[in-house]
Amino acid sequence: MKLKKLFIISFFFILVFALIAVLSLKKITGYQISKTPKETIYNLSSKYLISSEMMEYLKNKKIDVNLPTKQLIEIYWVERIKEGGLILLFRHAEREKWNNSVEGFDTYELKKKLNPRELTWARATCLTRKGIEESKLIGESFKYAKIKISKVISSPSCRAKETAFYAFGKINTIHHGLLHYTAIHYLDRKKIGKTLKKFILSQEVRQDENIILSAHNRVISHDGFIDKMYTTENLQESGFFIIEKKNNELIVPYKFEKIKDFLILLYRY
Repeated sequence: MKLKKLFIISFFFILVFALIAVLSLKKITGYQISKTPKETIYNLSSKYLISSEMMEYLKNKKIDVNLPTKQLIEIYWVERIKEGGLILLFRHAEREKWNNSVEGFDTYELKKKLNPRELTWARATCLTRKGIEESKLIGESFKYAKIKISKVISSPSCRAKETAFYAFGKINTIHHGLLHYTAIHYLDRKKIGKTLKKFILSQEVRQDENIILSAHNRVISHDGFIDKMYTTENLQESGFFIIEKKNNELIVPYKFEKIKDFLILLYRY
């Protein structure tokens, strides 16, 4: 009897903690839990599901589908990126962690229209040597896979611009909406996402080419920017979100949180 009672109490606490975890994730990401899209699913239990359309796509590519579901989804998106027609929002490559002052230096850099590389505090807002080399690796990998890029749009910060330049060799446009959330004045935060969305929707996404956004980790969470998001918001440095433009909406079906996961598959398939 005591054992049964203990089991019931334990089960109750497990349910409570699970509910807290769901509510916390909802609060942290700033997104409502969306309806399941047909393309791909990421749910709170970290189990992945794959649609029949995705399976058919992989079979047509003559790719072995007898793999774990998560791996199949990753391969699917690698192949889609190689084909084009997507928007890829990168978090910049590695910078030194001047976390107590980086927003101040970012704001000062932009306001004064400075080139931090020429200043004593370059390491606050620009890439490290490792970040530069990592960006070059991304560029070489895209060339290897013959992934076409139509245009590169960058945040005005040094590290985002350097990531774009070293990875893709160009910057077509600078957009302040791609600046990280904490460097934007709180009075401007509500309008910046809507402005960014309008700008991105105005860009032509060609079916055989991708658009690159060189930005920051929290940009994806700008209020009013993304219509539907089916993954969590965090990226490691150099990771990226996949954005689809559909019916005048911006949808995030997947992300490569770590760039190494994408590059390994890129060279394999």
